Amino acid sequence: MAVTKNLVIFSLAVILAASMFNSNILASGEEIGPIEKCLDFCTNGYTLDMCYSDCVKQGFQTAECKNVPLPNTPLRCCCFT
Repeated sequence: MAVTKNLVIFSLAVILAASMFNSNILASGEEIGPIEKCLDFCTNGYTLDMCYSDCVKQGFQTAECKNVPLPNTPLRCCCFT
């Protein structure tokens, strides 16, 4: 019984630690503000320069190709204020 109790406590501690470290996975080295709007996917045909240009035309200050909403999804052009 003690072994099962210790295993459950250890598993919960690992899950808690993993969730704390996983919360900042989308953060880049430079904080540029909250995402206001995401446009098309960033590809070889739709580059970061095009993304930036489209965001500025819509009144935003900057843009970045980001993995939204999850890290394993394709890059999207996101606009920031």
